[in-house]
Amino acid sequence: MSHQARPQPPRWAQRLLAWIAAAHLREEILGDLDELFHQRAKRQGYPKARWLYWLDVLLLLHPRLWRRPPDQSAFLHQYPSDSSQPFFLRPAMLRNYLTIAFRTLSRNKLYTALNIAGLTFGITCFLLIGLYLFDELTFDQHHSRANRIYRVIEHKVVKGEATTLAAASYKLAAESGKTIAQIENTTRLSRIGRANLINPENPVNFQETVTNADENFLSIFDFPLIQGDKYTALKEPNSIVINEDLAMRLFGHTQVLGKTLQFSHLDAPLKVTGVLKNHLRNSSFDFNSLVSEATYQNTDFYKQTVASGWSSADFSVYVLLRPNTNAETVSSQLTRLVLANVKPEPGTHLSYRLQALSDIHLHSEGIIDGARNTNVEAMAQGSLFYIRIFLFIALFVLGIAGINYMNLSTARASNRLKEIGVRKSIGAQRSQLIYQFLVEALLITVLSLVAALLLVNVMLPFFNSFVKKQLTLGWGTDYRIWLMTLGATLLIGLLSGSYPALLLSGFKPVLLLKGMKINPRGSLSLRKVLVVFQFTISTVLMIGTIVLYWQVRFMNTTDLGFNKEQLVVIDVNTGTARDRFETIKADMAKIPTVKNVSVTSRVPGEWKMIRTVKMHPPGKADDQQISYLIGADKDFLKTFEVDLLKGRNFVNPADSMSVLLNETAARLFNLTEPSGQWLEIPTLSWGGEFRPVNPDNTPFKVRVIGIVKDFHFQSLKAKIEPLVLAYHQNPIHGIDYYTVRIDAYGISQTLEKLQSILQKADPDEPFEYHFLDQQLAVFYQEDARRQTLLIWVALATIFIACLGLFGLATYSTEQRTKEVGVRKVLGASTVSLATLLSGDFLKLVLVANGIAFPIAWWVTGQWLQGYAYHIDLEWWMFALAGVVAVLIAFLTVSYQSIKAALVNPVRSLRSE
Repeated sequence: MSHQARPQPPRWAQRLLAWIAAAHLREEILGDLDELFHQRAKRQGYPKARWLYWLDVLLLLHPRLWRRPPDQSAFLHQYPSDSSQPFFLRPAMLRNYLTIAFRTLSRNKLYTALNIAGLTFGITCFLLIGLYLFDELTFDQHHSRANRIYRVIEHKVVKGEATTLAAASYKLAAESGKTIAQIENTTRLSRIGRANLINPENPVNFQETVTNADENFLSIFDFPLIQGDKYTALKEPNSIVINEDLAMRLFGHTQVLGKTLQFSHLDAPLKVTGVLKNHLRNSSFDFNSLVSEATYQNTDFYKQTVASGWSSADFSVYVLLRPNTNAETVSSQLTRLVLANVKPEPGTHLSYRLQALSDIHLHSEGIIDGARNTNVEAMAQGSLFYIRIFLFIALFVLGIAGINYMNLSTARASNRLKEIGVRKSIGAQRSQLIYQFLVEALLITVLSLVAALLLVNVMLPFFNSFVKKQLTLGWGTDYRIWLMTLGATLLIGLLSGSYPALLLSGFKPVLLLKGMKINPRGSLSLRKVLVVFQFTISTVLMIGTIVLYWQVRFMNTTDLGFNKEQLVVIDVNTGTARDRFETIKADMAKIPTVKNVSVTSRVPGEWKMIRTVKMHPPGKADDQQISYLIGADKDFLKTFEVDLLKGRNFVNPADSMSVLLNETAARLFNLTEPSGQWLEIPTLSWGGEFRPVNPDNTPFKVRVIGIVKDFHFQSLKAKIEPLVLAYHQNPIHGIDYYTVRIDAYGISQTLEKLQSILQKADPDEPFEYHFLDQQLAVFYQEDARRQTLLIWVALATIFIACLGLFGLATYSTEQRTKEVGVRKVLGASTVSLATLLSGDFLKLVLVANGIAFPIAWWVTGQWLQGYAYHIDLEWWMFALAGVVAVLIAFLTVSYQSIKAALVNPVRSLRSE
């Protein structure tokens, strides 16, 4: 049997009245009108009741219904408003939430302190690593047109051997801007060597890198000038632009426009036409002076370079593309332009591509930094691998800090169940409770952020000194860093507070008021999973730190095949110091504290480029082998203590066509006994393409007189390559260094005597020296820096994890007070009780170790593959990290466990 639907008042009339009426009157008026409507519908019929309802609504449209009573705030808490602003964003509600949050936090001082300390350390690590990563990822982006600036890269394959070089020809730079419409402008840069730079008014020599650039360079790049015009500063011959630092060293001030300087390799003085601001640290360019390219136009070197045509690679070429230009299209056009003007030799493939300016720092692996003399250091490169590693570490540390809050909040849930039950029973909605818990989480996070910002600013000077950067965190900091900071804070606050909020607000009030307990003993509870996760990450970081430490130690202490200790390496910078080397060397050898002296073109551990050559046996030009070459005198083996395995050493200038091979090079030519076998060296390379040794294309013929034991002349990251030791009088590379083995005592006096001898022979020669062992350590400086950073991150991670574990142990012992009392009454010892209370947590750490070991084994194994010579992963490295993790966890929880076990059972049972 069907029932007729009960008539309802006009919907639009109800909505109108609800919208107009004040909140405190709305419910009463609507109820009275609804009751009157139903009475009329029953007596007079539905249509008339609807008409009369509309009439009543219109009659009630009186201003007094719109006004709120003077004590309207009392009603605001009882009646919802139709305001467009959400209730939880109203000032009154926010004040209420914050008041309750502060009360709750102040009542639980220990847990509040643990949460704030953990989050503070987590945010501090996140910010420091984040600042470092942001600096690395924004290299060269301070140029306003960085997204349109590209570097020209040459890729050449000769008979299957590929070379990728960041260099191109003069003709390509000059003609591409004219013939390719998508190129707005081009510029050329060349680092032609090092020379003495002198201020005639204060003749003190400064050995500087000579960098020349064309007139477009300063107009394409944004290197700010504090003096001078960027459009004309490099236009005229004999012009030089210097930076603030060099101006202060040369003149003592920066107001130097129009002053003159003298480079030792140039006849004419140079006029200062501009002063640059010092470079930002996150710039790939590190020049402190620029000489105008026009200065060299009349030199033989420049004329030869220009005449070398399209196939040379003597300049770093940068192009500025027009807006919305496809770089790949321009790359193809550059290749076609070059191939239209030069025909590669048979078996040679030549192509060009453009590399974005912002990619140079982190994406130049395998690209040779060309267009520079071999005594000029290459551009510093970053490591994308380590960028990713430290990004993950920063997120993990921050995540662990958030997990701490989540763990401690859920652990303390039982203490707030009655509060939640009372609030829900008097009408609190679940959403209001969720907002309350989220406000508490955000409040703790904001307090932690404030503490972290203070801590970061205290630590930044030391951190900058450590990472060699100029990081800042203040009002002038890039807005993206602040967005990252605030976003991460808000995210960690919401995520860490969301689970406790959703968990605690979901219980029924009846069960809460009846004394319901949250059962924390589930074997797969989220809390246990989070503890395992924390210690898994901590153990992985500890293992990584141990492996990195031993690898760095291995690189610094392994036998290199020569004795690196007490070797002083002195740069040769002038022709006089080269021409008179025999006299200088003899005078140095007379110093009592000097044991041996040698002259060489390069030394092991060289930061400058070691030249490479192609060699082959006579008549076998198709069987060319690539080898490094160092020029050396007869005292090289004795000074460096390199073992001569077979044959003989150099004796006198008659050996100018003789060479010694290392074991690796000897194997290339199947030489086991050196007996004067002839080899031919037709070409050499300074880091770019190979070119003839002699102008007439005739090879340099040498005979093998000895084989020396392999020694590491490069970083241990690279395997030992073939090496030729040629007599210092050779057409490939003359001498560039004096290497002196000295006694360990009286070092400063010895250095003074060496300087006196050198400057007596040539007063213009600056005394530049370094100890070889220190120079070799530079190879592994970045690894040592990462090792230290990883140690601190691991310590911070462990500290944060222990804070959470301490809080959970404290809560656990509080919840088991009665159980401990009963066990003591029944005869349990203090040791057994402490073991019982600590056991659950130690089991979790052991599980974390079991997960961490295979992860750490894979990660560290992959990292070690980047070294040609590395340590082996040993079982004790993993065992040590595991034992340390267990020991730290035990010490963390044992305090609370022993404290609970020592409590008098009478007190605990009476209080319970």
